[in-house]
Amino acid sequence: MTLEKNTLLHNRYRIIEILGQGGMGSVYRAIDENLGVAVALKENLFTTEEYTRQFRLEAVILANLRHPNLPRVSDHFELGEQGQYLVMDFIEGEDLRFRMERLGTITEEDALQIGAAMCDALAYLHTRKPPILHRDIKPGNVKITPDGHIFLVDFGLAKVYQGNNQATTTGARAMTPGYSPPEQYGTARTDPRTDYYSLGATLYAALCGVIPEDGLARAMDNAQLTPLRKRNTKVSRRLAAAIEKAMAIDPSDRFQNADDFKK
Repeated sequence: MTLEKNTLLHNRYRIIEILGQGGMGSVYRAIDENLGVAVALKENLFTTEEYTRQFRLEAVILANLRHPNLPRVSDHFELGEQGQYLVMDFIEGEDLRFRMERLGTITEEDALQIGAAMCDALAYLHTRKPPILHRDIKPGNVKITPDGHIFLVDFGLAKVYQGNNQATTTGARAMTPGYSPPEQYGTARTDPRTDYYSLGATLYAALCGVIPEDGLARAMDNAQLTPLRKRNTKVSRRLAAAIEKAMAIDPSDRFQNADDFKK
């Protein structure tokens, strides 16, 4: 059930407006009345054990992160039968998906800035101990503030990566056609290179105004990736080649770390 405007949660957070809705619950803009600041309040209405555990894991992962391109989590609480709530920085601005709808495509200069900021965030996440995979990079999860600062948001599918031989702490498995690499479908292992594929696909879509051919369809030879420059001749050969390398079907053909992709 969507929370009404002016509802006070946890004796502290007053709902201002709904920012988005998904299958798991809604995201709201609220005011932290203790501190007088705007916050984003993410709600999880699925109270099954698996979703509850995943949401709690997300809270713990995010609460420990400190990086200029990632939002900070400041609180996490559960309200009986109602659901779980995650409180984080409210980031003013528009997401990349909205910018693409507004402008059609972005410039190469913007793509370079967004790509570099995302690589910085991924380099940080992937070098935590244990590493953290985002696994849901897409235009809707790239937020751009009015002064041009770039954030990677929404860690609903984040996963703590335990290396190749150990069990993996994981929650919901979900795919976004066009943005998810083939290994994210089914039972194959995901690793940091999964995030580079999704970032490549995000930049491809933003530069071309078209979602790229799906990774699973490409892996099964049912589709081929249309060369980026065929869709946008203004993009330099070097940038197109880097994005297409990131989107290789075989993870060993992609960039192996975020710093290489950023360069």
